[in-house]
Amino acid sequence: MFKTGIQKFNPLKRKTSELVSLSLGNSLTIASTTASLSKKEISGIFSKNINSLNDDEISKIIKEGFTELKIKNPKIICVITSQLAITKNIEIPSTDPQEIKEIINLQAGRHTPYAREEIIVDHINIGTYKNSYTKILLVIVARAAVKRHYEILAKIGLKPEKVFFAPEALGLASSRMLKVESDNSPLSLVHIDEAATDFTVIFKRKPLFIRSIPIGIQSFALDKDKNQLRFADELKKSIESYQNEGIADVPSRFILTGVIEELNSLSEVLNNSRVPLKITTYLGGFHLHPEALKALSAASHVSFLNVIAGLFFSDELKVDLVPEEVRLARALEERGRELIKIGIFVLAVFVLVFFILLSNIFFKSAYLKNLDERYAPMIGESEKLEKDYARVSTIRHYLENRGYSLEVLTELHRLTPLEIALTDIRLDEQRKFSIKGTAEAMSVVFSFVDSMEKSRYFRDVKTKYTTKRKDGMKEFTDFEITAAIERGEE
Repeated sequence: MFKTGIQKFNPLKRKTSELVSLSLGNSLTIASTTASLSKKEISGIFSKNINSLNDDEISKIIKEGFTELKIKNPKIICVITSQLAITKNIEIPSTDPQEIKEIINLQAGRHTPYAREEIIVDHINIGTYKNSYTKILLVIVARAAVKRHYEILAKIGLKPEKVFFAPEALGLASSRMLKVESDNSPLSLVHIDEAATDFTVIFKRKPLFIRSIPIGIQSFALDKDKNQLRFADELKKSIESYQNEGIADVPSRFILTGVIEELNSLSEVLNNSRVPLKITTYLGGFHLHPEALKALSAASHVSFLNVIAGLFFSDELKVDLVPEEVRLARALEERGRELIKIGIFVLAVFVLVFFILLSNIFFKSAYLKNLDERYAPMIGESEKLEKDYARVSTIRHYLENRGYSLEVLTELHRLTPLEIALTDIRLDEQRKFSIKGTAEAMSVVFSFVDSMEKSRYFRDVKTKYTTKRKDGMKEFTDFEITAAIERGEE
């Protein structure tokens, strides 16, 4: 069983984490960057040979590496290489993802000498054929190999977030980092590392076939000529094994990458062996911080492609090699954290609402009581004042309007010229005022209207009609004028 535990949880505390990819092989390789990967820049590179070290020593070296790279809050991704895995190409009589997973869990033990409880199994869906069968690449890893990663990291108080399969990351990296496309036809990716070489056939960015060759850069350093011939022979065997599987078309391109700086002569040997090969560096597909570039140059005998590809494509990788018990413990831990978080927030909201309501009731009650005590003697006086004010207002209104009609008649008398004789004066309840009369000339009527408009007692003055008539030898104009009565300003 794995060591698991719930770390101290503070929902209000946020930490900035660094994304770290780590691989344990002949050498420890580490690559780090910011968690967002927005700039796709590798901020740190570290490697150390751990071939003859025990787990405690490896833990110390990892801690030293994190200190050197100034990593304080790592989010760790472990990359499992093909040397630690068994891969099988099989066909499943189903196209349903859930059913495929169940069949694989039942049949995985048949493809490995380990017992079912001793292995971790996942798969890569290669494609469907005959409308009802699915070709898959079965990935089987010994549980002890993954457990070792957890135990080594646990010694320094860390644990992996994810465990991925390196060849799957290489398939995604082939187009973006190595700038080679596999959408139209398969290609063979030959990745040379320190102690071994991965032969991977990739089609549509997925690994179809994987074979580990136990020849690496160390072998070429010991006996270059002999191991170059061995390497060419192993490549031929890998191609033959792939053809025997009958998975897909034969690759038309062979890409050599990894530790290739000192392998220029290998290209000639392979071409002479009728293995067309193109050497490609993996450094052109991403940006390196100057410190990381310096560390990479110093570790020229180690390939960082596995850890860098796992770092960049961690969100796209499907193969998950995290043990089931760790997933269960993680789910329980996450659920516990969520329950704690929900409990804290619910309690905080409840207490906050309770205190708000309680304080509102208390302060409003106190304020109301204070007002009652303060204004109790004034209530009787205010009622008396309201009655007195109502009487005064009535009297004032009466006094203000008393004699108003006399003022209007006085103003009308002042404005009426001698040439006009008024015959009828009316004022209705709506204060509509009308006068009728006779004038010696029509111009006198218009002049009278102008004078009324200028008065502060009349507004909306209009001539309703004017009619000319003769009386003997004289001509008179009968008229009617309407207006509204308005109290003029003093």
